[in-house]
Amino acid sequence: MRIGVLDTWLPRRYQPFWLPFLRELGAELVAPERPFAEALAFEAPELGTSARAVLGRVAELKERGVDRLLFPDVQLGVEAERGSGACPWVRDLAALLPLYLPGLPPLISVPGELGEGTLSRAAEVGAQLAEHPPKVRLALERTRTLATPPGPFRPEWAAKEGPLGLAAPPYLLEEERLYPELREALLPFGLTLADRPPAELRAEGARLGLRLKLPTDLEWAGAAHALARRHDVRAVVLLYEPECQGSARVARWLAERLPKPAILATLADPPTRVAEQAKITLGEN
Repeated sequence: MRIGVLDTWLPRRYQPFWLPFLRELGAELVAPERPFAEALAFEAPELGTSARAVLGRVAELKERGVDRLLFPDVQLGVEAERGSGACPWVRDLAALLPLYLPGLPPLISVPGELGEGTLSRAAEVGAQLAEHPPKVRLALERTRTLATPPGPFRPEWAAKEGPLGLAAPPYLLEEERLYPELREALLPFGLTLADRPPAELRAEGARLGLRLKLPTDLEWAGAAHALARRHDVRAVVLLYEPECQGSARVARWLAERLPKPAILATLADPPTRVAEQAKITLGEN
């Protein structure tokens, strides 16, 4: 069986377990090979850039004839229209796939984050894919130690921390290929990311009283607040996709709650303009 796997939409959070587990079951894993820019060119201007990238990757995998597609539920089973949930691709991207790409192979839906429930879901998936229960049990035994929750997002480019914090929805923040020019424009200030695991950030976001429900919104809120509480951070950039007005509302709500100045920025904003705003906010000449 050939199973397509994505290289975007928070892969580091679930694939460290699921890819080895599926290989143990005897699956052939098919990953995207085309340049990321081709995925971004998928024709769906009403969707955010992050979703278009996923659709582009899924279109490639469909074209290459995979039998199934491993797909993460980044909202962990939560459905809500408040905040970024007003945008369908944020709330439930899997539900949109057949609308844009008819005739897709069946999805193997898994939680978008490892932790409690991973092994039970793996047992269910194994029973669906393999007709030999001992093989499924052996695959679980060999991979169960990999089902550990993800830690903080620490890319190499964030090694030089500084007075400027950066917070964004995780499906955006962890896809570095979506904002390379902005990142380069802000790196001279020293960019700081929230240094706590996703679950802890969601808990902090819930305590802000914004009545946010989606896990990705809660994590974004928690990260922004955690950064603003650091003594070495003097301002926080709140980055989001301009296509999602729900995310714009979350950014405004956060800016009103943070104890430090906030800079609202979208993927469509000129990086030089955001950098100039950061320079003014930080009081640098």
